[in-house]
Amino acid sequence: MAPLPENNTAVLFVDYDTCGEPHQLQCRMADASTVTEAMDGVNAFLTALGNSHRLMTITGARHRAALATVTTDVVWTGAATYGIGAGTHDESAKFYDFIGRSAGGRRVRVGIFGAIIGVEGEDYRLAASSDPAFSGALAVLVGAIDHFVAIDGLPASWKPYVNLGQNAYWRNHIRA
Repeated sequence: MAPLPENNTAVLFVDYDTCGEPHQLQCRMADASTVTEAMDGVNAFLTALGNSHRLMTITGARHRAALATVTTDVVWTGAATYGIGAGTHDESAKFYDFIGRSAGGRRVRVGIFGAIIGVEGEDYRLAASSDPAFSGALAVLVGAIDHFVAIDGLPASWKPYVNLGQNAYWRNHIRA
């Protein structure tokens, strides 16, 4: 399958700090979605995750239109913070990822850093049903048909699990 251009869809970028490091959450949007709807979706997703992650402070939001090469600042309409506890610097590399695939076969991933990881399981994957925060966040993703879409602009079928672990890039960044 040939790759699609990175700017094939509109994207809402939500910038945040957690555990002493800046991170970014991306929410791809279908043509029918508005920035406000996408922000409401991201807010619902982060709210559903509850206290399953370290304190996340929203530092800004930007929108990039489909096929555009620049972003425009937008006023974030969700909460100013999510999660609990300042966390330690090493926790900035810990993540949760939800994975889906569109009917067109394109993969989509939504994840956050600052995860509070207790038991990782044998394969660094937990059933979403194992925790109310994960099942709530998955329900938000499943219900989102115009945002949290794949790069082809189509809604995703989401896997019933959450991946968790430590991101190698951020782990190495912490070491430097």
